[in-house]
Amino acid sequence: MTETKQRNIYEKVSKEEVEETLIAIFGSESVTKKAVDLYPYSYDMTECEAHMPDFIVLPENVDQLVKLVNFCNTNALPIVPYISGNNVGGLTIPENGGIIVDFGKKMNMILHVNENMMYALLEPGVTFGQLQKHLEENYPHLRYSYPFAPPYAGVVGNAILSGMNNMSCKLGSMGDSINGLEVITADGTIARIGSCFYGEDKSDKDSWWSRYPMPDLMGLFINWQGMTGLVTKCAVQLWPNPPIKKTYLAVVFGLTDIAAVMREVGRTEVVDDISAVSIEVIKMTVELPEPIKKEGEPDFAALFPISAKTENQMRAKKEILDLTINKLKDQGIKVILADVDEFSKLFNLRVRCYLDLPAALLSLVEYSGLTWFGSYAPTHKIEELIPKVNALFLKYKLPPFIYMKIMKYSHYGIFRPIIRYKKFQEDEKVHKLLTEITEVCIKEGCIPYKTPVWMTEKMRKHINPGWLKLFEKVKKCMDPNNIFNPGRWNT
Repeated sequence: MTETKQRNIYEKVSKEEVEETLIAIFGSESVTKKAVDLYPYSYDMTECEAHMPDFIVLPENVDQLVKLVNFCNTNALPIVPYISGNNVGGLTIPENGGIIVDFGKKMNMILHVNENMMYALLEPGVTFGQLQKHLEENYPHLRYSYPFAPPYAGVVGNAILSGMNNMSCKLGSMGDSINGLEVITADGTIARIGSCFYGEDKSDKDSWWSRYPMPDLMGLFINWQGMTGLVTKCAVQLWPNPPIKKTYLAVVFGLTDIAAVMREVGRTEVVDDISAVSIEVIKMTVELPEPIKKEGEPDFAALFPISAKTENQMRAKKEILDLTINKLKDQGIKVILADVDEFSKLFNLRVRCYLDLPAALLSLVEYSGLTWFGSYAPTHKIEELIPKVNALFLKYKLPPFIYMKIMKYSHYGIFRPIIRYKKFQEDEKVHKLLTEITEVCIKEGCIPYKTPVWMTEKMRKHINPGWLKLFEKVKKCMDPNNIFNPGRWNT
């Protein structure tokens, strides 16, 4: 499944010496090598191959992590960052063993919220549920944007991996909403990136307000899957929380017509987000775990959340949405617009999980396995992607589960076929399907994110050689001993 080269990580130091050093740094209660503790960190919900770590450490502060990085760099020991284990892509599976740094247990403080410039300064272990509760109780006039993820998933991991959110149509990816980072590089240097870069030692808590205009070093750490250093602080943008919110559901007949609906509604600039799913997913939501689409039923459904400061503003936005839908109908597209609140009352209150984020969604968690081809996609290719991927689901006798979004008012899109399965029983079948989906989507120009190792192998065959050469130069420069999450992107 992978060509990642395995290596003996204890060439320079014995495992016993490593354990002694880790205990000296973190304390005996925050270090473990017991198999029963290591095993849950060796795999995730995906079909990616499992690998056991050698140690788990639970850091409490940056000073401990500097000591750890210096020790590991000297002895070429792998460090794998871990927050809550909810990523889908095998990103925290330790390809070469080594030390997993679990930020979620002790480095999970909301360090500061700046109301004036609207940002929150977070440690890596802060969860979506934790941030939401903190804002609701202390800053109800501010809001963050949440993905279709459980409340115990990590905010910082989602941001530095450019994840999606429920305001993506307006904002784009979460990587665009990072103001600043504190990172530890391979030589143990603590670097602050963004407007927080003034000051020799500690930064002013109110200085984390912008990514620009200095030379932008943020890209050395965003989307790198922990390959260039350890992120220890992250400032994420917040936004005003309008008092009036409404969500509409568009039901679309015609397998590919959903593409035009998403693009045109996205361009209106009145919706916060657009999330579309195969009609089979709607059936899963109302507790039909193995749904079958019947003749005459719609093919896709899309959610359009809208927020407004006044009722007049809400009516104006709804008027623009109605005009856009009517224009699409005039073009021959069959689409029905409904009030989601009424829909949820009529059918199933589980629908509200898709509205009241963060939330654990039944359609994603009812099976023991979950994997996907998550990609940024050119929106003009969606009409071609949908039937090809839909046919692959049917080929493998699985209900189609295609999830799509429009980003930044239709500048680009998200195309994400999702596979739910019985882990340890259907891994081989699922991987074959996912491999075929990957090959189809890459040929159509999709760019996967949160990529497992086997997927980056396939991408490398299509990527410009100059890009690969530069990528490898940067990795070598930032991490000469290959200690940071080695194996990712086939490093």
